[in-house]
Amino acid sequence: MVTIISRITTGRGQVVKGDVFIFPKGEKLTAEDLQGFLAYQRLLYDKRYKPNYNLYTSNHPILQDSERAWSENNKLVVPMPRLLVDEYAGYFGGNAPTIQLEDETDNDSLQAWLNNVEFTDEHSEIVKTVSIYGRSYLLAYQSEGAKPEVAHVEPDEGFMIYDDTVKCEPLAFVRYSWNENGILEGTIYYADEYVNFTDDTLEEAIPYTWHDVPAVEFYSNEERQGIFDGVKTLIKALDNAMSRKANQVDYFDNAYMLALGLNLEDEEGNIKIDRNQRLIYSPDADATNAKVDFIGKPDADGMQENLINRLIDLIYYTSMIPNLQDSAFSGNSSGVALQFKLLPMQNMAAFQERKFIKSLRRMFKVLFESADGGQIVRSINKESWLDLRFTYTRNMPQNMADAVSTAVQASSLLSQQTALAMIPGVDDPKAEIKRKQEEQNETVKNAFNSVPNTPDYLVGDNNGDTEESEE
Repeated sequence: MVTIISRITTGRGQVVKGDVFIFPKGEKLTAEDLQGFLAYQRLLYDKRYKPNYNLYTSNHPILQDSERAWSENNKLVVPMPRLLVDEYAGYFGGNAPTIQLEDETDNDSLQAWLNNVEFTDEHSEIVKTVSIYGRSYLLAYQSEGAKPEVAHVEPDEGFMIYDDTVKCEPLAFVRYSWNENGILEGTIYYADEYVNFTDDTLEEAIPYTWHDVPAVEFYSNEERQGIFDGVKTLIKALDNAMSRKANQVDYFDNAYMLALGLNLEDEEGNIKIDRNQRLIYSPDADATNAKVDFIGKPDADGMQENLINRLIDLIYYTSMIPNLQDSAFSGNSSGVALQFKLLPMQNMAAFQERKFIKSLRRMFKVLFESADGGQIVRSINKESWLDLRFTYTRNMPQNMADAVSTAVQASSLLSQQTALAMIPGVDDPKAEIKRKQEEQNETVKNAFNSVPNTPDYLVGDNNGDTEESEE
């Protein structure tokens, strides 16, 4: 049984940890049920999605603080959320995952489809969205030419509803938006049919080609937390500390002057100071005993610097993202030492990779088993989603000589395809093996052709093959 953390006030929906929606298995949503989910989704938008988006786009809460009278009002933003998200998303998803099938014909068809739908870009957007919001979705649909395609959906544009069983299987996916007149419009995607809706009115169900809910949810942890969700208070404190430090600098620039025992008034009673000559002159004989100084306040520069450095260190440490600008990090060129410094982020990426592979496999199950089968892989192999191989390669500086050497050494223990996958830049090991074989065949053919009086049965044919003599 799943643990209910909240019951939606309208309809039969419920919410479990991670703000996951569940609904009775085998049931369809009524207009009342849908309105309940949409109302809770609006709360999530106000509480999580919108604040996280503002932080990522450097629209931090400090910018909305009220102005203080008779005081400096610097509002500095340190874009740590964008830095953390872009650094991690580039590390995890900068290199597109390799997706392959064992069957050569089906694999060629799969690679062509991945290129056609620009799957690499969709995957990159999913990685970034998960880093910001904690979740994202991939929706399968049919283009105008009845071709299967996919598109990523951000969590403020849709949500998944799971059944209330222990496996929490997808029951429906809801995608919505507001038109130019402010009217809510959307679609509920079930297995085998979809339902359009406008505000609180549901239309008739329309059958389609998908046998399962044509959408999957991507997330990096069961709590659906983004990269900087755990350091929001530290980021706010850093903005405040930087702003107060700037205020202190402005205060010293605009400090009040104190003049005691010095008559600076002219005949009209005005204070006379020659700003151009930077001179204060008084003909009064008692001016030698005067005191001229600036009104100052205690200097807290050291304390502020310590606080700022501590906050930056805590943000990196708590989010498990290494500070690549740290002199201790960049100054150590040892490969083993660098691996240890990257270990927390590597562990986080490993957990996310397992979640992503699970979601990707389910999406390809939906695609391969759909009623329009045969457009990605042959219909007879519609269960080949079980044989899919997903390979993620972290995007980080690589020593190509070491990588190639490792692959050569591994080739004696592993298959040639697995060994080639270890080399950065080899996205399709099967295609690389095929190209290598073609080059070798061409080399053999050219070698035979270059030898004079070569027997015909040893000369390669047009396909680059050689004929063997029959005994």
